[in-house]
This record gives sequence, structure tokens and C-alpha cells, in this order.
Amino acid sequence: MEVKVQHSVRALGQNRPLVITPCRHLILCADNRKEMEEWMAALRSVQNRQNYESTQYSMDHFSGMHNWYACSHARPTYCNVCKEALSGVTSHGLSCEVCKFKAHKRCAVRATNNCKWTTLASIGKDIIEDEDGVSMPHQWLEGNLPVSAKCSVCDKTCGSVLRLQDWRCLWCKAMVHSGCKEQLSSKCPLGQCKVSVIPPTALNSIDSDGFWKASCPPSCTSPLLVFVNSKSGDNQGVKFLRRFKQLLNPAQVFDLMNGGPHLGLRLFQKFDTFRILVCGGDGSVGWVLSEIDALTLHKQCQMGVLPLGTGNDLARVLGWGSACDDDTQLPQILEKLERASTKMLDRWSIMVYETKFPRQHSASTVQQILTYEDSVAAHLTKILTSDQHSVVISSAKVLCETVKDFVARVGKAYEKNTENLEESEAMAKKVLNLKPLLHCKVLL
Repeated sequence: MEVKVQHSVRALGQNRPLVITPCRHLILCADNRKEMEEWMAALRSVQNRQNYESTQYSMDHFSGMHNWYACSHARPTYCNVCKEALSGVTSHGLSCEVCKFKAHKRCAVRATNNCKWTTLASIGKDIIEDEDGVSMPHQWLEGNLPVSAKCSVCDKTCGSVLRLQDWRCLWCKAMVHSGCKEQLSSKCPLGQCKVSVIPPTALNSIDSDGFWKASCPPSCTSPLLVFVNSKSGDNQGVKFLRRFKQLLNPAQVFDLMNGGPHLGLRLFQKFDTFRILVCGGDGSVGWVLSEIDALTLHKQCQMGVLPLGTGNDLARVLGWGSACDDDTQLPQILEKLERASTKMLDRWSIMVYETKFPRQHSASTVQQILTYEDSVAAHLTKILTSDQHSVVISSAKVLCETVKDFVARVGKAYEKNTENLEESEAMAKKVLNLKPLLHCKVLL
């Protein structure tokens, strides 16, 4: 979407930038010039991002760029760029929906593209190579730890509300003091959801056909592909989309409203086996199942349902409940999914179409038609072969009466026909015109 940002002191007054989009014009009011410039810088940074293309593979999904959204914080929070506090009691600023990187609006454009890793290439020089092969290192983010944070090494309280201090791993969620970080194993265990997580080291690259050249590590026996309908549950799907990206590899999580299920299924098509979790209603589930059928993947994948929509009959039948609105329970839900048993599900299609079948005549009707045919044939033969005028006249009279009676019966039959009124009316009109002619021939 193209966005234009203009500022006109004369037209709009001081500190009131005009944001022009294809759909509407927005006037943003700022308390001072500095805040106005922060908003304009943030808007321009969003404008410079490439739009997602649903018809082809988009590198933005795996580029390491932060996905910003405006948010407030109930406790002191610090910018990961300039390390200064986000101003205000309830801190206003930008947060990355995947890695929770914090930034002022003015600092967002200077933030490095170091969001959560997705592929082997995104890890770069931090990758660990030893006799066991390629291993996944910790990915650390500094500061803004929760109040209850404890160091994974010394088990003492870590973090601070006074400054940006100590570290948190984006994958295993381990938190450590700066002094204790070197004592922690350099290999990341991937946390409590490691059975479902595809580590970036397993996603090497994408071939020319658009499939992952992937190799599942022993810890990930059955990788998980997550589809979230961000519009389901009164737009509650957005929260679940962010939370899944925080718990798993962002390359495993796709928004059905942003390109549908085709891209995600194609990327996973060369895995021997994988699981699918659909977060939405019955319509979302049917959408994914139809795409699975189209790609003939039903033999290598299993699907679970997390009910978010209004119609959740399938989730209820399969034992996943009627609704889920608490995104904090996702780690427990993923554990439940890992232990879930498999059930076969029958699917079928119903095709409805309209056609006309020929009318089936009863045996009595067929016999009457044959009687008319025999009578007409017999009297026509007498008329053509007899030399006696009396025989010809008598046969002609009987023939006309027979035809007249036949026409009368046809007229009555079409009067009773309600299936095709136009055809019936036309035939009745023809019969009505034919009756006087037949009557005249009888008198002759």
C-alpha cells in the first residue's frame, strides 16, 4: 500500500502531519515538533518495507526485519537501540511482534535487522560447528526482562527497571546475567516446545520449485506448520499469530488472510511427515484441507484444530473444545498436540445440478398409442388400396375421428403439464387450431 506523508503548517496548523493512503486521508496531531517528526519517521520506515505478495514466495517473511506495532508498557521499558527509557508512565513506543525488540519511533529506522532467526543463512557467523555437526546457538536480546526473571546459571534475580540490563534467549527463553552468560552452554536447547520447533539450522535454502531443502534434526521428529486466521474470533487471531511466532520458528507460522495455505504447504511439501495446526473456525479448516487434497499431501501430514472462529463444530467433535481465547496457554496446547492421538476423518463432496429427464409413460399410455397407430395404419391402407367409394369414405371418416380423438387427448395431457408452461401453452394453441380442421374433414 502506498502511503504519502505531508506536513503543511499553513493548511493544517502546527505539528499536524497529513497521512494520505489509497483509502483515506488521516491527520495526526502531535504535542510538539519532536513527536511529530518521530511519527513521520516511523511511517516512512513502514512505507519503505516491501509488501507481501501472496502469489509468490516473499523474502520479507524470512528477512530478519522487525514487525513493528505501537504498544504501551505498564512498567519502565527501555529502547534496544539508544538504550534510553521510553517516555511516560505507561511507556509508548514500538515493539516487534516476534522478538519483542523495543524502540522509540525515532529509533525504529536505525534498528538492525536482527529479528528472530528463520533459516541457516540468517544465523550467520554465530553458527556452531563441531564433531556433532551444525548446532543452534542462543539468540540473545538485551534487557526488558520480566519482574520475576531469574538467572539460569546462578538462580538469582536478574534484569532491572532502572536500565537495559542482562539477557534473554529468544528460543529457549533462558535469562542470564551478563557475567553468567559465558558459563551457560553455547548450544540452545530450544525450550519446552522443541519437539514442534524447526530450528533455523534445519532450513538450509529454497530450491527453484519453492520447496525447503530441509533436514529435520532428531529433536524435531514431526515439524509443526501453523496456520492462523487473523480475522477469526473477532480479530483475536492476531494475538495468536504473534504468540506462535514467539514460541516457534516464524517460518512455521502463516496468516491465512495473507496468501492462504498454499505457500506454507508448498514450503513443507518435501518433509517426510509433518503436523498442521489450524487456528480458526470450520471454514479455515475446510480451506486448508482442500489445499492439502489439491497438493496430495494427505498421506504425510496430520492436522489439529485450535478453535478461534464462530463455527467450531469440528474442533468440538475432535475434543479440542468450542473456543480458545487465552494465548498464554499456547505452550500447554502445543504439548497436548504433541501427545495427541490420530483419528481418520472422512471427507466427501456433494455436487448439485439441475437436469431434465424424459417423461416416463405408463404401460396403459403406451398401449393406447399403439392402438391409435394400428387404427391409422389400417384405414390408410383401405383408402389407398380399395376401389369402392363407400369403403374409402367410411375409412376416411374413421381415420378423421381417430386423429381427432388423439389430438384431443394430447391437448388434455399438455393442459395438465406444469413443468414447462410455455411449451404446454404452445401445444394447446396448436391443438385448438387443429380441431376445426379435423371436424370439417369428418363432415366431408
